[in-house]
Amino acid sequence: MTRGQQVAGQRPSIRAMGLRCLGGAAVAAMLVSIGMGRSAAQSRSMAPAQIRIAFGADPRTTFSVAWQCETDAPGSVVLYGQSPRLGRTAPATRAAYKWETGSVYEAQLTGLRPDREFYYRVGSPNGGWSEVHQSRTAPGAREDFTFTAFGDQGVSPAAKQNVEHIVAEKPAFHLVLGDLSYANGRQAVWDTWFSQNEPLTRIIPFMPAVGNHENEKIGDLKIGYASFLARFSLPAPETRYSFDYSGVRFISFNSDDYQNPDQLKWFDDLLARTKQDDTVRWVVVFMHHPLYSSNVRRLNNTGLIEVMRPRLEAGGVDLVLTGHNHNYERSYALMRDQVTNHSPNRYRRGGGIVYVVSGGGGKSLYQFVPEQPAITAFREATEHYLRVKVDKRGPIVVEAVRTSDRHVMDRFELRR
Repeated sequence: MTRGQQVAGQRPSIRAMGLRCLGGAAVAAMLVSIGMGRSAAQSRSMAPAQIRIAFGADPRTTFSVAWQCETDAPGSVVLYGQSPRLGRTAPATRAAYKWETGSVYEAQLTGLRPDREFYYRVGSPNGGWSEVHQSRTAPGAREDFTFTAFGDQGVSPAAKQNVEHIVAEKPAFHLVLGDLSYANGRQAVWDTWFSQNEPLTRIIPFMPAVGNHENEKIGDLKIGYASFLARFSLPAPETRYSFDYSGVRFISFNSDDYQNPDQLKWFDDLLARTKQDDTVRWVVVFMHHPLYSSNVRRLNNTGLIEVMRPRLEAGGVDLVLTGHNHNYERSYALMRDQVTNHSPNRYRRGGGIVYVVSGGGGKSLYQFVPEQPAITAFREATEHYLRVKVDKRGPIVVEAVRTSDRHVMDRFELRR
């Protein structure tokens, strides 16, 4: 990813909120009627779209905002504040890559206060401005919260339905467990996917893990994670990262590159520090590839088990969320590949790790082998998402919710 030069922040000279919501002819006619017809095409092409927010280095005080315009929009900024009056300006940086389909901008919102609503809009004086959107910073003290997750989304009616469900859930943030757009080198698919998800991503922090489909090729040319790195603005180094939210440490691991020694050292060091941190009550790892699976043609990943299982167990990880297989499968609490607790839905911290495959985000569905493994507590091949409730003093409650009817098909608890 190549970062452009920062664009100096400017106060807006016109208000063009809502122009994107009008048809092109309607916009042109409106501008002509007020003597601005000459710049109509330019305003449309610089208009901000595909807006997405994510946590910054500290979710209590920093956020990132990214968006795309059809062409360069000089003077792009974020206007933000902790009231609808906004009042602060964050200059945008142009994030360029060779195969881009438009001009991606990103900015960092800093100096926010914990556990408070904040408001923002993006754009430029010539390109126009988005509507004012709002989100919320992480709490400074431990509080109850809910987050959501799914993997393997793509673009489909079920994928869009999941977006609508997540917006209705109003979670503190949303995790994506890899295999996001399925662009597979076709860069315009990224645009369709971001547009599909914008009702979610502009108001709910959107925190993805890297999957194998983010490691792209264009024809025979391997471009790797170039699209992912340019289009998202995540905590460094982006293909792997961690963040804390109300006593829970979330670790995004790049399972597409699980043998990378630099990443493994980072992971080991992070888990070692986590075990010494009294403020961390729970540890959740989210990544794309599952260790354990009864999917047709995709059984247990022996390489990943050999490399990751000892690290997860020694590091005190409580819950592992994955995708890759397009269905839902949840283990009992496991230690050294063995079931430590045969309870169908209640487990104790330190008594084993629960592994969840949640690859029903909307792309397609895979089938299971006929016989359910002894380590599997529940499985179902259906589109779904996860709703995870964290009690500040009590358990983590994980619910798998069917996309079709929002019925809870599986539920389990982790208790201390």
